[in-house]
Amino acid sequence: MRILLVKLRHIGDSLITTSVAQCIKDAYPDSEISLMIRKGTEGILHGCPQIDHLLTTAAPEQNRRLWKDRLNDLRLLRRLRRTRFDFAIDLGNNDRGRTMVGLSGAKQRCLNHSVYKIKWPWKLLANQIGNSDWRPVHRVEADYNNVSDFIDLGRTTPGPLIFQKEKAVRPALELPPPPPWVVIHPGTRWKRKQWDENHWIELGKLIISHGIQVVVSVGPDPEEIGLGDRLVKALGSGSLSTGGKLTWPNLAWLLCHAAFFVGVDTAAMHLAAAMGCPTVALFGPDSNANNWHPWQVPYELIRFAPDDDHSLHKAKEAVRQYIHHPPKRPQR
Repeated sequence: MRILLVKLRHIGDSLITTSVAQCIKDAYPDSEISLMIRKGTEGILHGCPQIDHLLTTAAPEQNRRLWKDRLNDLRLLRRLRRTRFDFAIDLGNNDRGRTMVGLSGAKQRCLNHSVYKIKWPWKLLANQIGNSDWRPVHRVEADYNNVSDFIDLGRTTPGPLIFQKEKAVRPALELPPPPPWVVIHPGTRWKRKQWDENHWIELGKLIISHGIQVVVSVGPDPEEIGLGDRLVKALGSGSLSTGGKLTWPNLAWLLCHAAFFVGVDTAAMHLAAAMGCPTVALFGPDSNANNWHPWQVPYELIRFAPDDDHSLHKAKEAVRQYIHHPPKRPQR
């Protein structure tokens, strides 16, 4: 059975798809799974062998797409039609994903109708319609329910996110022997998800005061790199920044050996869950924790609002609890 999953969303969304990919492989070991994602989100999937083929379409629309992007999409559609999929299922609930599914040539072209109603021309392109309401559940469960509308997965609940430890790669950082350390991930391109910089400094100092090294994880964006540099300067010895140089397998290795993870609602938080790393998760005022909280891993949820000092107090309490009573990592 050849199955195409389409998830044209962000990096964390791509990682979340690994759970339902594992469910499919458990139910149908001989199935062949292809996953179509946005270009630039594929690196976080290097630890998921359950996905047989990764297909990338145009990058997120930060800039206008060029003619060559559209040409590449046409080539991709031609490849899809040659593959002759048994199922093509859209998991992203957007027009581009629906178009790719509808034009894929799959025997069963499956779209969800529960929230974003299917209109013309997609009604003509699809031949299977699902109605699972994905709003009240975690996005892992949403993917699972969406697929199980069309394919019998032989189980009632989805499993964990997947990033195999064997695929993690030790980064070229001067880490203190032996581990563990604590990974904090303060950066995000979403302004509404950012926690106060001074709160990060105070929290980092608390961790270091217990003799634990702080590794500040930041992405390649210059603003994030600058944030990491400022935090390390304020924290002094006992801290280091990744400097935006790590790959996703590098970060997976750090998280595999970390005592725990502290971070905002980003792809790094979901990777921590995939590695079974206990997490203190910081959610801003308009982040929906019910949909995006760390999946199947011990976690403490801290909600914060702008100029909110109470969240720092709660975060310190959660960190002290994890330091003195480390939660047990789930078996993967």
